[in-house]
Amino acid sequence: MAGLLKKLKNEFLPPISEHPLAEDLQWERHNLFMAEVGSRMVGSVIVACIVGLMFYSSATANALLTWFSGILFVAINSWVLIRWHYRSDHENRSLSYVRTWHWVNLYLSVIWGIFWALTPFLFFPDASQIQILSLLLLVVVASSMPSVTMGCYPDIYITFLTPVFFSFSWHLLSVDFGGEILPLIIAPLTWMMLVLFSIVIHRTHMESIILRLEHRNAQELADERTAAKTRFIAVASHDLRQPVQAARLYAEAMLSNPEMRNQETSEKLVRSLSSASHLLDRLLDISKLDAGVLEVNLQTVRVQKVLNEISAVHSIHAMEKGIHLRVQGEQCFVSADKSILIEILDNVIGNAVRYTEQGEITVSAHASGGSVCLTVKDTGLGIPKSKQAIVFEEFVQLESGPETVTGNAGMGLGLPIVKRLCELHAIPFEFESDVGQGTSFRFYLPRALEESADSTDNITIKEQAPLRILLIDDEPQITDSLSMTLVAAGHDVEVAHNMQQLQQILITGRFIPQLVLSDDRLPGNLASGDIIEEVNSHLGRPVPAIIMTGNTSPERIQILKAGGYPVLFKPVSNTEITTAIAQLNIS
Repeated sequence: MAGLLKKLKNEFLPPISEHPLAEDLQWERHNLFMAEVGSRMVGSVIVACIVGLMFYSSATANALLTWFSGILFVAINSWVLIRWHYRSDHENRSLSYVRTWHWVNLYLSVIWGIFWALTPFLFFPDASQIQILSLLLLVVVASSMPSVTMGCYPDIYITFLTPVFFSFSWHLLSVDFGGEILPLIIAPLTWMMLVLFSIVIHRTHMESIILRLEHRNAQELADERTAAKTRFIAVASHDLRQPVQAARLYAEAMLSNPEMRNQETSEKLVRSLSSASHLLDRLLDISKLDAGVLEVNLQTVRVQKVLNEISAVHSIHAMEKGIHLRVQGEQCFVSADKSILIEILDNVIGNAVRYTEQGEITVSAHASGGSVCLTVKDTGLGIPKSKQAIVFEEFVQLESGPETVTGNAGMGLGLPIVKRLCELHAIPFEFESDVGQGTSFRFYLPRALEESADSTDNITIKEQAPLRILLIDDEPQITDSLSMTLVAAGHDVEVAHNMQQLQQILITGRFIPQLVLSDDRLPGNLASGDIIEEVNSHLGRPVPAIIMTGNTSPERIQILKAGGYPVLFKPVSNTEITTAIAQLNIS
């Protein structure tokens, strides 16, 4: 029986605690209820005055005064509690606070119901059925007016109704109805109808609140995404503009002044362009993770070698800032995806250099049992405890911090990439940071045997023989620069900027490509698949192909990876081109 009652209760009154918006829902209905308490009390006092005036002749003065004093007592107490509620500290409120107020209102509702339950005994000791039913109707109408009470807390409404209807039902039993049954069952039937009505109102009210909360949350999320997008565009534009501007100035200086055409200026030009490329790579990393195309390829990795290589990349920037970047720890080996491990450490060490103004950065490795702990510790500004959870969200930057000191804010992608790569690789990590003390990262990887370490560290790529390469791209600057690179490597290159030029090359038969290097899109909304198919159909056989793209949307990345061709993301470096061609092993 108890199980049946519980099932019926959950059916008609689903538990709010199980809803995803439970906490917000609790607060919303509490605030709505408390906002109506005052008007509900005033309305009840007015109804009490009307009842007293209508039936004062039927009751003694003392009884009427006692009853009305009780009504005022409850009303005044409710008013005092309401004032205290709105004057109390809203910042420190919790769900236990809401539950406490719920019990307070239940108590007041019971007292209120008891005073109204006394009315038939006070006013109609010898009443007729018409008088009793009229008074009952008045009380029902008055109690049904505050729909918010029924909607928010039907139990509070029911605790008020129950003693009232019990009292009226008991009083009706003492009245002679001349053998009629209907008047005797009116009170319990009305009570049942009002209980069901309050439950229906409650469900409707809760659904309305839920829809409003969901709409509000969706709007807030949309606003946050819009703000994040705006911040990201501003930061990305700023961060990309600086190295591009520097590269342009170096190039213009080299063109205008022959004396500037030296190795030092060339290295600065390459470094500026590499910085811009690095920023674009961060965006590509996020897109690849969103697309789900990254795979973990475990291998044995020599940790010390990886740490030295990454530290060497960041040591120049560290030295420029007067920061000592050192690598220490023992020689050890881990089972990991080398490229993912490099990406993780590159982001963390890069962040450490970016956000450290003085002191040192220590990168270390220590083996213990079956695992190796990689640690990156800095003496930077640190992150407040209240902000540590959000630094792993994409495009999030702290409102105050090192960017205000150095003017070198990032795009808010480094740590989100680290977190997602660790989740993909199943690498546990710990993160600690104190304001003014610095930040520390610890990554735990499975230890590997030393004997197998050289299997991946000494891989060499076979030198590629000269090939006939058909280069297809609608951007002349791209084709010019790539042609120079490929020709310098000994390849024979033919260029097509559109489908018409491609077809002309194929129809004449003057150039039979061994490799197709194609942009993902050509004018006329032609995709790389269409371009490669055009080449294959003319030659009557499949030709090895490499696709280049600047589209980093997760959907497009998934489609390109599913096509089975190697994909290079613009801007493409000489090393990437050379490596991709060599890996095809075209004879």
